[in-house]
Parts: sequence; structure tokens; C-alpha cells
Amino acid sequence: MLRSTLSLLAAGLLLSAAAQEGAAQGVTVDQGTFRILSEGTEVGTEEFVIRRAGSGADQQVIATAEIQLRVPEGNTSLVPLLQATGGDMAVSAYQIKVSGATQEEVMMELGAGRYLSRVRSERGEREREYRAATGTILLDPGVAHQYYFLAARLSNGSATIPAISPREGRQFELRVTTVATATTVTLVEGSVQGRHLRIEGDGRVRELWLDASDRVLRVEDPDRGYTAIRLRAP
Repeated sequence: MLRSTLSLLAAGLLLSAAAQEGAAQGVTVDQGTFRILSEGTEVGTEEFVIRRAGSGADQQVIATAEIQLRVPEGNTSLVPLLQATGGDMAVSAYQIKVSGATQEEVMMELGAGRYLSRVRSERGEREREYRAATGTILLDPGVAHQYYFLAARLSNGSATIPAISPREGRQFELRVTTVATATTVTLVEGSVQGRHLRIEGDGRVRELWLDASDRVLRVEDPDRGYTAIRLRAP
């Protein structure tokens, strides 16, 4: 059952995303480009768009991106596609395809109190289940725009949020605190006022900057040497 369900997931997500292309069917929540740095050196870009259709229990959010990286192993492309539903934006389905120097595909969907996952790579295929705690977000390494969904979970600038890293196959909690409510955030082109959050969990500390509408401006993961900087203000 898991195999047949997940085999339809990618097609269903792509159809959902395509259905929202028309302005009459949804609105663009955020769209832009991040410049990606590794240990301070530019290695690629992330172009993304987040769209929303409906409201309340009928709300549907689709987040897509194309990430191009130049890494020591060779050029690599990541294409994540996430669907969240309802007023609480619960993640209902997810897919990410990695191609180029590395070949991998992860598909997930929400079942009865659990997430069902299938991973296909050069090492073979494996399946796994994760507990679907209330408010769970998905954060794949090296995907900056997904922090938008973390921002949507915050209350008064702080929270403890359950998270899953689909490609890494890990589940953990993130503790979010506010470092500064108003600060100047340097972008690739210019700067903008925003707020600075610190995210602790999974043995690492990440830094996140958001604008007044909770759109992601900058992400830093020092332990990985990863930085994503928005090209220009939203």
C-alpha cells in the first residue's frame, strides 16, 4: 500500500502546483532567489516560490524550488516540492529530487498519525515511518525557503517545534528564540529591516533572519558552513 500511494505522490503534487499557476486560483506568498555560500564561497542559487489557495480548513500551500550547486563532487540540482494544508499549514506531502553528481529521490506523505517515507538512491530503496507530532515541519539541509514554515509556527518569537530532515532520515525538536526584534539584514543587493532568530536542536545552532511578513531573508548554519542570502528585498 505504501509503495502504490507514494508512487502517485509526485504526480499529485505536481498537478496541485500547476493548478495554482493562475492568479485566480491562488496568491503568491513569497518568491525570490537566494545566493548560497559554502564556507564563505559562492556555490549556487536557490530560486523558489510559495503559493497559497483557499482559506481556513480548505487552505493549501505549495512551496517549490530549484537549487543549483557547484560542489566538489560535481554540479548538483535539488528540486523540492512541499504541500501543506489547513489553517495550521500541516505538511501533507513532500518530494525532493536530487540529480547530477548525486542521484536521490525522497517522497513523503501524511498518514494516520505518521509520515510515510520512501527514499530511492544509488544505494537502493528504503522505507520509513516518522511520528507526525502536531506542528511538525520538514527541513531538508540546504533548502532555505522551507524556514518559512518554521516562522509560521512561532508564537511571540519563540517555540519548540518538532522537525523531520527527510533526506537525512532524522526526527528532532528545534527550540527557537528571538535574538533581536529589529536589526539591519544585509542582502546580496542592499539591506532591509528584519528580526533575528536563533534555532537550536539536532546538535546544531542555526541563525535565521525574517522580514516583517515572516519571509526568509537569510539563513546561516555554521556547523555545515552553509549560508543562504536573499538576492534582494521581497
